[in-house]
Amino acid sequence: MRRITLCLAPLLLLLSACVTPAPARVPAGPYVASGTLHLATLLPPPPAAGSPEERAELDAMLLIQQRRTPAEIGRARADANRVVWRFADALGNPPAFTAERLPLTAAFFQRLTREIDADSAGPKGVFARPRPFRAEPRLTPVVTRAVSWSYPSGHSTWAHAIAIVLADMVPERRAQIFARADEYGRNRIVAGVHYPSDVEAGKLCGTVIAADLLASPRFRVDESAAAAELRQALGPPSPAQARH
Repeated sequence: MRRITLCLAPLLLLLSACVTPAPARVPAGPYVASGTLHLATLLPPPPAAGSPEERAELDAMLLIQQRRTPAEIGRARADANRVVWRFADALGNPPAFTAERLPLTAAFFQRLTREIDADSAGPKGVFARPRPFRAEPRLTPVVTRAVSWSYPSGHSTWAHAIAIVLADMVPERRAQIFARADEYGRNRIVAGVHYPSDVEAGKLCGTVIAADLLASPRFRVDESAAAAELRQALGPPSPAQARH
């Protein structure tokens, strides 16, 4: 028996060396090469500092600040956190829509966030627009006063890119998802840290980024796997939802 074991040992070692590890599900590298979109060339310039247009935006923000409710402040503060789980209400608040229950979906959207950030950082430096509370001292932000430039809004960019992807995965909730993205952007105005034009520019950037992602075969592989996990957790759409 000992001789058989000794004879088998080299064979087992040889076989183990020949076993090819399972390939990673997602190839290395980004879905889309960062810096290829040139988002700054797609955006109109923001209103000039001291212009009537800027003044109109600041006055609108002061009015929003005057009228914002504790509930709106709470939502704006919560939306400072850029995680896909903030879209839970757009999906009907399903109990399974959590990072713990959906690890593949969580990793997928974390990766998307990194890629969206890489694409959206450039335009801010190009336009170098100061935050609105720098121009209007009566504005009192209810979230951390960001030190980055204001135009376009990174949160609005992120929210609309994420919304387009999430709506592609859960199309029967498309209207609710896009409405939630709009609220996400508006909450940056409510919070006192972005001009309305920042938010609109972010919506355009997010749309362009999402379109680029959806055209990537590498992205499609990941999206399909995450969508399968998400769909299993959410269950099939109702007949009424499927018709829409």
